[in-house]
Amino acid sequence: MAHSTDDRRTHLHVRALMANTSDALVAIGPDGEIRIFNETAEKLLGRTRSEMVGKHYSALGLPGVERAVGTLLTPRSKRQPHVVRIVRDGQLLHATVAPYLCGERRAAVITIRDETPLEQARKKAEAILASTGDGLIVFDPDDVVTYVNPTACSFLGLKPRQVLGKRTDLADLLGMLAEDGYDPAVDGSQIREVRLEKPQHRILDVRTDPVLDESGIYLGYVATLHDVTAEREVSQMKNEFVSTVSHELRTPLTSIKGYVDLILDGEAGEINEIQREFLSIVKENADRLVDLINDMLDISRIESGRIHLKIQPIDVLDLALDVAGTFAAVADRSGHKIVVKVPEGLPRVAGDRDRVGQVLTNFVSNAIKYSPQGGTITIRAKQDGDMVQVSITDQGIGIEKEDQKRLFTKFYRVDSSLTREIGGTGLGLSICKSIIELLGGQVGVRSRPGKGSTFYFTLPVAPKDLVRTPGLEASALGGKVLVVDRDPEIANLVETYLSKQGYEVVKAHTAKEALEKAQQEAPRVITLDVMLDDADGFDLLQALKDDPRTAEIPVLVLSIVCDEGRSCRLGAAEYLEKPIDKQRLVGIVNALVGSVAAPVVLVVDDDRSIVNVLRDTLKTRGYSIVAAYDGAEAMAAIRKRKPDLVLLDLQMPVMDGYEVIEAVKTDPELKDIPIVIMTAYQIDRSRIDILGMAEQKVDKPFSAEEIVRRIEALLAAEEAAR
Repeated sequence: MAHSTDDRRTHLHVRALMANTSDALVAIGPDGEIRIFNETAEKLLGRTRSEMVGKHYSALGLPGVERAVGTLLTPRSKRQPHVVRIVRDGQLLHATVAPYLCGERRAAVITIRDETPLEQARKKAEAILASTGDGLIVFDPDDVVTYVNPTACSFLGLKPRQVLGKRTDLADLLGMLAEDGYDPAVDGSQIREVRLEKPQHRILDVRTDPVLDESGIYLGYVATLHDVTAEREVSQMKNEFVSTVSHELRTPLTSIKGYVDLILDGEAGEINEIQREFLSIVKENADRLVDLINDMLDISRIESGRIHLKIQPIDVLDLALDVAGTFAAVADRSGHKIVVKVPEGLPRVAGDRDRVGQVLTNFVSNAIKYSPQGGTITIRAKQDGDMVQVSITDQGIGIEKEDQKRLFTKFYRVDSSLTREIGGTGLGLSICKSIIELLGGQVGVRSRPGKGSTFYFTLPVAPKDLVRTPGLEASALGGKVLVVDRDPEIANLVETYLSKQGYEVVKAHTAKEALEKAQQEAPRVITLDVMLDDADGFDLLQALKDDPRTAEIPVLVLSIVCDEGRSCRLGAAEYLEKPIDKQRLVGIVNALVGSVAAPVVLVVDDDRSIVNVLRDTLKTRGYSIVAAYDGAEAMAAIRKRKPDLVLLDLQMPVMDGYEVIEAVKTDPELKDIPIVIMTAYQIDRSRIDILGMAEQKVDKPFSAEEIVRRIEALLAAEEAAR
């Protein structure tokens, strides 16, 4: 009796489970008779249990299912479940027919699941994915394409059947270079820009994202193809427009600014005070226009990724003093005081000196503009972990918090009577932010209305293996310079600048004329405007470098075309933009002439006062100078250009003089460079052998004249020995 009660309970439990399951269950006995037909089967198939139980399975009215049951009940058939897809009255049913043993005989159980909602959701999702404007390609973990939407097919000119179910590499599919080692499962999301030329020209942003389930298991990845062709073309057109307009403005400005500067410098004779005042107004406004154009071009370069950065270690104290010195006259006139509080020994930062100087100059200029007369501007710097923060504090009008949030966005200017009076484009701070971020740092501001402001930027500490390569400096040495410019007025302006420095100037206004004069006149330097009427100036530069008669002549690209990278690749020695900065032009020409026309002396000492004295003395004696402040800089300078002689201190940071001597004298290419040791310290006896490799030794203190005599004697001996 007890046994019978347990069986009854078990039966009731099973019946309850079958009644409440979401799947239809139909059990077929060995004789083909329907034994079980649960409540869900009644709903899905539209039959009642009383109608179906005891009937032959052929009464189900499901031909595919019935065939599967018939097969399974056959004694020798394989015991594998059969899956049957049923479309019935708008429903999608998924039936699994599986065998089981009833005693010693085969029977079958049918499980039917209604997949209509799932199918509808799938179709809806596919419709959404198909209607999106972005291309989508889905890959499984084995790189097999499991889905591709019509947009992706259109972008790639493919039919779905060409890729679906096939193992495919995304890089091959898009015709782009595969990145070594990139794995979405490991490396995560990635965005790359790809250019397609077939079936039509397109620029795509291709985003790759891994797909993970709730447990974080990798299921494959999805590639999203976003067509940015129009955006890139509009951006290109905008940049070209800005460049064209800026270039067209720069050409006349070069003449206006250059000739006004000459008149103010007295090159056209004496002028009275009224004339000076009027011309100063012209110069001031020309400078403002030049600044505006430069800002627009900087924005254009940054947005198009054409900004060229020369990363080198920067001494912040040195830079701060330079900038403070630049503003000394302005600060005197406006009654401001500029104080530099940068500790000595602060680590050098990694950056482009010109660009970082541009940022610091902008911040100091703003501080002066917005500070009351008599205010103090303080430049500070401190190390913060692996970064150095440089801050500029003023005692000006301060900035509201709401304005601080938008201060570094393009064209934004705080609206006040003072800012309206001062004017400006609102581009300067945006450019500063972009430059600093490109260099790996950040900008920011702390301010309170009426309490002044502190603008700051950070830059990474320069790694030890980042070494500055010192440049060459030379006095005016004279000689012939070929000036190539299609505009006779600008060529005359350059001639005036250089003639005042003792140079003989030959001019050419076409590429053909320039090539002929370069071959005939053999100038020491060529200044080249790459915008010529009869040919591309870059082609002329290439022709000059390809001709053995002119290949060694240094070329200074002096143009309104902002393409420093291309100039350098084609062999230009230097690059300078118009409008012409006279001091920089003369300095560069002097250095280029000095590199070929005068002995080059490398002065190496961490004491800048000693370097400055030797620099001034030697330049007045006709030598070209390269100044280095430690041994690593000295070796970088030597590798860039072999000097005629080295003046070398022994005790220096980074790399001392002993190491420099050893490196130079053990190198077959460099060992003939004479080295004169300058030291105030006792010789390290353990390294006396190294000192023996140097030519001479001078004890500090010494007179510059003594150094010059020794240099002259050494170089004369070298010359005689050849």
